[in-house]
Amino acid sequence: MPTAGLFTPVDKQWVIGTLKAVGSKDPDVLHAARLKMLSAVGFTRIVGAGLAGLGILLLVYAATRWSSGPLLLAGWWLWRRGARNVAAVEAGYAEFRDSAPASRRPTS
Repeated sequence: MPTAGLFTPVDKQWVIGTLKAVGSKDPDVLHAARLKMLSAVGFTRIVGAGLAGLGILLLVYAATRWSSGPLLLAGWWLWRRGARNVAAVEAGYAEFRDSAPASRRPTS
């Protein structure tokens, strides 16, 4: 299964292709693949929040205020990228789940 990196944008078609590459319509296997994708793309949100928090801490300390701006911007950008990636994984999973036959459709 292909993985997403820290700076890689994820779209719905990539998620659907990854779920097709799993090669199974079993709801448990698809759910496990979804969780694996979410853990890969969700890390970006954690890194972004950490960078933004570090930028806020540096903003409070008077001697390093000049260096807090780039950290805040990078943290905000990474957090937004992670949020968009998580939304794309959820949307792609929902579309793939809805396209599955009714007898094998996963419930969540």
